[in-house]
Amino acid sequence: MHTRFALCAFVLLAGTVSGCGESATSVHAVQGVRIVNAYTQPVDVFVDGALVVSSVPPGQLDSVEQGAGAHTVELRTSGAAASVSVPLTTVAGAFSTIAAVRSGGTLSASVLDDTGSVVPAGATKVRVLHLAPNAGEIQVFRTQPDWGTPIEWQFPFLYDSAAISSLGNPYFQSTVGTWDIRAWRKPSEVALGWDGTAARVTFTLASGEKRTVLVLDKPGGGIRLSVIE
Repeated sequence: MHTRFALCAFVLLAGTVSGCGESATSVHAVQGVRIVNAYTQPVDVFVDGALVVSSVPPGQLDSVEQGAGAHTVELRTSGAAASVSVPLTTVAGAFSTIAAVRSGGTLSASVLDDTGSVVPAGATKVRVLHLAPNAGEIQVFRTQPDWGTPIEWQFPFLYDSAAISSLGNPYFQSTVGTWDIRAWRKPSEVALGWDGTAARVTFTLASGEKRTVLVLDKPGGGIRLSVIE
């Protein structure tokens, strides 16, 4: 049995998140499958052969409540026959996250779940994934609890489904406290810089917590940031 529910402006159960207008979205729900549409067209989502979510718009997140266990998630471009399937194992009280991505100009899928990053006591970890296919190269800077001067996340920072699939985008570790993440597109928004960008999220993490920040296409143009566990 599955139940669909929208994911809009939720407050994370652990830590707080804030952002600038529609540049930020926080996501938290009960358990099941979370879908990130990092493709350029709407996608339909099937779980174990049943349609569960229709026409997830580009740059948006949705979810379906699903019991724990092994499932097959199929992503299909809305109105088309071609699809891609991924095996996924859900666990009680958590979400498994799958992204519809563009690879070689066609629809592909990447599982975004992290199973190997252990956060030590007294520490926090954050990673950023570039899932905005229309944005091109971007710049992402951060301040973190133990470093108040903005630091660039990585260079160059491109939409790269291969890196997403292999979880090549690293976590950075800091102490407990507040992270401030800001992003802009190159070259058109570089002049905005740290104090001018509209794509920003801030959140406070306690000992042992980690988050993933998604860079997504914004409806109408530009990019926005979304935070998931």
